[in-house]
Amino acid sequence: MFGADPIDIFDPSPYSAIAYYGHFVLGTVALLAVFTALAVKKGKGLHRQAGLTFLFACAGLALTNISLLMEQFIAPLMMGAITSLAAMGGAYLALQARTMQVRAGEMALAAAQLAGLIWFLSIAIPEAASGNIPIIAPIVIAIIPLILLAGDVNWMLRPERQRQMRVARHLSRMIWAFVVVLRAPLVEFAAAGLPIPGPVVVIGPIGLGAVMIWYFQRRYGGSPFGKTA
Repeated sequence: MFGADPIDIFDPSPYSAIAYYGHFVLGTVALLAVFTALAVKKGKGLHRQAGLTFLFACAGLALTNISLLMEQFIAPLMMGAITSLAAMGGAYLALQARTMQVRAGEMALAAAQLAGLIWFLSIAIPEAASGNIPIIAPIVIAIIPLILLAGDVNWMLRPERQRQMRVARHLSRMIWAFVVVLRAPLVEFAAAGLPIPGPVVVIGPIGLGAVMIWYFQRRYGGSPFGKTA
């Protein structure tokens, strides 16, 4: 339930070949799209096209991930699917007009993220207490959902600042979705025997996400907590 399933590119069993190889293709597309979106001028046509491509690729990744997990369930990967959908959904809705439907969508995403985290911890904590998994494992996996939930609370409690916060919220959520997408193959490749140092797999993507947010805040100003935070 918690062990990584080592990648064998030539043998998709016990999974569906369409879902297995489709997951690889969508992951590659997602990473290329987010690198493009972060590299080009913000707000222009290519940036928007790359962002939408990343959005749809992440949705496809989550769906194929769920399909794969129906064959062999791994709790952290399900948590990753929930987190990436919550992050990408929040990134998209942050730039939309503040209608009742958009607000309801944001609340639904936050509720799904909270429910997913509670479900995951209800499985992970007993496993860690029994010594079946390192205690650090559920902590690392829970960090990004907790960051997203903290941002949700801040966003919903400060409606008067949302116009100033919307771009920073969009950017930070895109980055955390990218971190989730990046971390999954690192775990799988390490499980397959590639010599990737443990700290790189465990905290490397989260550290990269934090550095990326710091860089873009300095470049464009503002933060997910507003211009003056």
